[in-house]
Amino acid sequence: MTVHSALYRGELAHARTDDRARRAFGYRVYMAALDLDELAVLDARLRLFSHDRPNLFAFRERDYVASVSPSTGTTSRELRAELAALRAANGLAVPHATRLVTNLRAFGYLFNPVSFFVDYDAAGRVVGAIAEVNNTYGGNLRYVLGPRERIAGDRVGFRHTRELYVSPFLPGALTYEFWFAMPLDGDELAIEMRVLDPTERQVFYARFTGTRALLSDRTLALAALRYPFMTAQVIGLIHWQALKLRLARVPYLRPLADHRPRA
Repeated sequence: MTVHSALYRGELAHARTDDRARRAFGYRVYMAALDLDELAVLDARLRLFSHDRPNLFAFRERDYVASVSPSTGTTSRELRAELAALRAANGLAVPHATRLVTNLRAFGYLFNPVSFFVDYDAAGRVVGAIAEVNNTYGGNLRYVLGPRERIAGDRVGFRHTRELYVSPFLPGALTYEFWFAMPLDGDELAIEMRVLDPTERQVFYARFTGTRALLSDRTLALAALRYPFMTAQVIGLIHWQALKLRLARVPYLRPLADHRPRA
């Protein structure tokens, strides 16, 4: 059986581009691109990866929930069925294939600022996506990106109003743009996220670019050696950048209980 799931090793770049406090930084990371239909096969074939049980690297379905607040989350449904229901409720076609671009749980720990369930047609073209965004305060939300959100043009992009509080330094009415350059199981991928203010000015930008590697025990072992504390690194960098923004006296607003964006 051919395995389509893979690791993509590359760089994640962030840039705050508004006039109040310009910041830019990047770091080396890896992300998995998983075919959810292969989870049982991967669990059986790999010693260092498990599905819904502890291991050096693991994928747990309970880590992916469709809720705005942890208090309203549910893990009572199987993930693929939940995604199918979400697509149907939002008028998205049944995809030919889906790849989940996400961080794996490593050494028992996980933080996914954003994961993407990317849908493809039979020709291998991206036709939609579900972006699951998590904030550092325990809130999470899925943004459904389909034909209504598609940005016209040759590139594959989607636009959606921000509905979940993420950064205490980016209040107000903002819009997300998500751009995908990732052919089905291609050798390279790039995912961009732009944050726009009401005047259409870009205030934040993030981009992940990666090169495909076989999802094997060898590549997982190398990832563990090269990025042993990647989750801690991501969380540490988020808080380090937050500290620098505080010291620069950028206005700061904590979230409310419902995790909705604050004005």
